[in-house]
Amino acid sequence: MINVSIIGPGLLGGSVALACRELSNVDNIALWARRAEAIDELRKLDIANIVSGELKEIIPNSDLIVFATPVGAVEKILCQLLPLAKKGAVITDLCSVKSSVVNLIDKVILDSDRSDLEFVGAHPMAGAEVSGFTNARAELFVDAFCAITPGDTSSKASEILVTQFWDSLGCKCVMIDPKVHDEMVAKVSHLPHLISSALAFNSLEDQNGAVQLAGPGIKGMTRISLGSPNMWAEILSENKQCVEKSLEQHINSMKDLLEILKNENHQELLDFLVEARENRLKSFPSD
Repeated sequence: MINVSIIGPGLLGGSVALACRELSNVDNIALWARRAEAIDELRKLDIANIVSGELKEIIPNSDLIVFATPVGAVEKILCQLLPLAKKGAVITDLCSVKSSVVNLIDKVILDSDRSDLEFVGAHPMAGAEVSGFTNARAELFVDAFCAITPGDTSSKASEILVTQFWDSLGCKCVMIDPKVHDEMVAKVSHLPHLISSALAFNSLEDQNGAVQLAGPGIKGMTRISLGSPNMWAEILSENKQCVEKSLEQHINSMKDLLEILKNENHQELLDFLVEARENRLKSFPSD
């Protein structure tokens, strides 16, 4: 049996709490929230044993501490909770960018007098265009891939604990280097959000009433642009180098397509569309 504390129960953190309620090996769930109104609402929802804005009421009995905050909030809260953590506690997170977070948390732990604490990064590929704990759901992580990203303070035991935890929430876990993770998510998560936002920015401005003719295609392609602008600005900035590289590759592809259209090269256009379709079918055959 383990005690789990969740720092920052928004959509993802709240979903972790709801999913933990259904686990037989979780004895106690504690939630930390910053805003008083959020604390009151969470207490009314009765999704945790303890809800508090005081880390001293949340951390001391926790075997597993889950960071579900924005990347920018991690360091300050981590420094505050380290003196409170029980001996041998394990820390994990849900952050969308891993290299900087793993390096940061490892450094803070190693520079402190808490060498008994361990951190194993994690990134469950789950979420929605909505945010906040009111949209949380226990099944959010079911069948979602979860990247497990160990660092300098990880051990085999803590890696197993964190992997088993995310497995128990329904995830399919894969062990991966933090840097490789950031390169991958830049292509399949961060770049798509930018493209979706650019499409919404340019095509849905509606100065000429074009939205009247909008069908399910553009609605689907721009859906993810509904994600929190503050959250996504931080994610994209945090993974700046990898996103820049992926964006440059995409821009080059767009330039190639523009030249194909200008030159009226029907065969090259057809080849591009066929290959793109085949990539989609191979990647997601069950859709």
